[in-house]
Amino acid sequence: MLDAEHSYTPWSYGRITRWNNRAAGNGRFPGYGLIRMFGRHHIQIALRRPTELNLLCHSAEEAFAALRTAQLTQPRS
Repeated sequence: MLDAEHSYTPWSYGRITRWNNRAAGNGRFPGYGLIRMFGRHHIQIALRRPTELNLLCHSAEEAFAALRTAQLTQPRS
């Protein structure tokens, strides 16, 4: 949706725990910002581009709607 590359480092073993998925960069979209999902009802979005967007969403649908709106309101060059 952002047409950006996701900077992600997978965990090295077994299942995800509180401690093993804390690699620096997970959830980062270089040049855009950060999108992290802490659970189904807790999604953090902090973007600098296409527009300034900082919010906490309570569902995936709400997060996608916010991203679509940000993408539609970006300035055209």
